[in-house]
Amino acid sequence: MAEAGRTPCFIMEMRDVRLPGPAGLQMSPERGLWVSRRKTERQLNLIVALLDSRRPVTLEEIRNNVQGYGQEDIGAFKRMFERDKKELRELGIPIELQPTDAFGEEMGYRIPKEAYYLPEIDFEPEERMALWILHGLVREGGFPLGEEVCRVMYKLAADLGRERAEARLPVGWQSAEEGAARANLALLLRAVIEQKRVRMRYRSLHDRSPREREVDPYGLYFKHGCWYLVGYCHLREEMRSFRVSRIHGEVELPRAAKKGPDFRRPAGFRVEDYANRLPWEFEEGPEFEARIRFSPKVAWWIKENMTPRCPFQGHEDGSGTLTVRGRNRDTLLAWVLSFGEDAELLSPAELREEMLDRLNRMKAAMTKGRSRDARE
Repeated sequence: MAEAGRTPCFIMEMRDVRLPGPAGLQMSPERGLWVSRRKTERQLNLIVALLDSRRPVTLEEIRNNVQGYGQEDIGAFKRMFERDKKELRELGIPIELQPTDAFGEEMGYRIPKEAYYLPEIDFEPEERMALWILHGLVREGGFPLGEEVCRVMYKLAADLGRERAEARLPVGWQSAEEGAARANLALLLRAVIEQKRVRMRYRSLHDRSPREREVDPYGLYFKHGCWYLVGYCHLREEMRSFRVSRIHGEVELPRAAKKGPDFRRPAGFRVEDYANRLPWEFEEGPEFEARIRFSPKVAWWIKENMTPRCPFQGHEDGSGTLTVRGRNRDTLLAWVLSFGEDAELLSPAELREEMLDRLNRMKAAMTKGRSRDARE
């Protein structure tokens, strides 16, 4: 990789390129339809000439001085130059037409260096670490656009420290998505980008068997070792989050033959809003509202970490009551129990009864275990 500040903003490989012919066939070299090395070298010579010149270069100067443009027929030269100019501009090369003098009587071409070369890249230490962590995760597989990320990282190697391009990070990582889930992840990413509806067989925690869903995929996010899809579920007629590893079989595009997007992502949609959802807000089931009272020992932590997402009411003795809404009863009960005697579920009554029943079963299991140990 070239030194930062002098790196061109494109890369053109010096090799023959074979063009696809009609109906996806390759055109034969016998018919002279190869994009030759001569053309590539001619275009590179043109780029160098327009970059190095201090003033705009006229067509006559290009014809006489740039190797590859020595045609005797002025018409053939102009047609070739126009084709090359169009192709290079499509590649992002900023070829500009400018007057050669202050009077503007004659025009010429040049490539401004400030528009052609990439600016110097200066990463902060935190940015470097974030990029190398991303690289380490991608190399383990299971990430969409993984190959593209790796290519970008190798191009940035000179600015990040080339010796670290092959280094393994001391970051423990293993993708939770294996086998079919990885293939589904790639298709889901494509569907999100192209806004295509997907069909899948999904099993939630409350389903005894997978159920077919059609979903308009709005976004993907990765959290706690798992990928999640966020989109509009036509079965439930509302927004849902789906864990990719719970998809059974292959994801399909039911409208793949239809050109263009199948839906429009809602204005203001932010996948971050769903990635930050609380554990008991996932899955499916009747929605409930619960109130939990926390002792002064932990109430301050609850207030700092759970608000303003969940309403919190402080009390004079330093305790506080948190109000939450969710669908996953088991997850909420497990969370409340993790606080031990410092948390009490106040409502709803049926959820409180369920917690008391769970505590009694835990107590009975512990008592039985102690009795068995005593007999032994």
